[in-house]
Amino acid sequence: MKSKKWIKIFLIVLLLGVFQPLLSILTNPYLTMQPDNYYEQEPNQNFLKVKYILENKNKYDSFIFGSSRVGKIDPKLFKHNKCYNMTYSEGIPYEHLLNIKLFLKEGVKIKNIFIGLDDFSYEVNPRQHFQEPMRKPHYLASGESSLNFYSVYKNLSHSHFLTNRNNYYDINNTGMPLVPKEVTTYIETHKEAHNLDPKFLKPTHYEGNRINDTIITIKEIIKLSKENNINIIFFINPIHKITYLDTNFENFQNFKKELSNITPYYDFSGLNSITKNNYYYYETSHYRLIVGKLIATRILNDTSINVPKDFGVFVTKDNIEAHLMNLCIQREKYRITHPKDIAEIEALKKK
Repeated sequence: MKSKKWIKIFLIVLLLGVFQPLLSILTNPYLTMQPDNYYEQEPNQNFLKVKYILENKNKYDSFIFGSSRVGKIDPKLFKHNKCYNMTYSEGIPYEHLLNIKLFLKEGVKIKNIFIGLDDFSYEVNPRQHFQEPMRKPHYLASGESSLNFYSVYKNLSHSHFLTNRNNYYDINNTGMPLVPKEVTTYIETHKEAHNLDPKFLKPTHYEGNRINDTIITIKEIIKLSKENNINIIFFINPIHKITYLDTNFENFQNFKKELSNITPYYDFSGLNSITKNNYYYYETSHYRLIVGKLIATRILNDTSINVPKDFGVFVTKDNIEAHLMNLCIQREKYRITHPKDIAEIEALKKK
């Protein structure tokens, strides 16, 4: 009798284990399709993409460099070029420089480079990525020995980073991480629920100040581009309002000022009609494909598609002071009109 009792208990536990997750999916199909879930097995895109380009040196002539945020810019929108999206996790200028140098050294012919910058581009120390299996640069780019590089992945828990087992990474074509249709469908059919999701109250937080080193790196990228007749365009990604308000504003302003001294660029950050609207984001870090299309439209000067007038300011050393002043005014107005947002961010900082 006791054995039958234990069999029944085992079956009940088993059924609960099977049906509970299924029930969650049926009642909320978006639950398992959140970007932080379906990209859970993200490979080392930096390594895999560099490897792929070196194996296909003549396939592309233009590259979009940046963090995972630029992953939503479709290279097919750059119709007059053979463009590839080099997005990789937390990608920063120093890593782009290493990869560009390697490509040129190995005979990759580059016509255009588009580089997306972030609020953390001058905060993250590139050396920390050398210790992270998901972000380690290709050994040919970093100068690390192949033996040392691969030794990190001998651990079975790290080995998956060197393979693209996840169908959500289009490494051998566009370079883009792909968004499952279910995610887009949910957002479009549940706009209010999406916009009111509590995840939009949590900023994507970074700290650090490497502005001087980052500007030196960008100068080197510009120099390399001039020496090799490469057209280069820089842009600052649209930062979700909550993350933008959480960012060290003074440092961000200083970075923009220093950047304008060495190159013009497009600034999509600030509090504009896109960054203030949760509809355009998956969470407080990554913008949606529709935003990537607007970015491409602006930097390509495509007049066939309407882009909000307040989205994407072309910044030069001549208009930088006026631009920074407008950002200050914009921020102060928002702090006055949206005290709840400000209070929530301040409360999170105290935790």
